[in-house]
Amino acid sequence: MISRANILLFFGASDFFSLVSYWFTGLITIDSVKFSLIVGPVYGIGVWFGASLFGKASEAIFRTICYALIAAAVIAGLPALDGILRGG
Repeated sequence: MISRANILLFFGASDFFSLVSYWFTGLITIDSVKFSLIVGPVYGIGVWFGASLFGKASEAIFRTICYALIAAAVIAGLPALDGILRGG
C-alpha cells in the first residue's frame, strides 16, 4: 500500500513539474490544448476498452496483438513514409 502511494506521488509530482516546465517554455499552446481535448477522450476509451479485455485473451493472442501494434508503429515511423503518412 505504501509503495503504491509513493509511486502515485512520484508520477503526480513528475506530471506537475513537467506541466509547469512545458508551460513556461511555450510548449503548451491553445492548439495543443484543443488537440488534447479531442484526443484525450479517445485515448481514455481505448485504455478502458483494453483494461476490460485484460485477462480474457490467451497469452498467444495477446503476444500476436502486441507484435502487430509494434510492427504498425515501426512502419508508421519510417522516414521513407513521411511524405505519405504525414502529407508532406
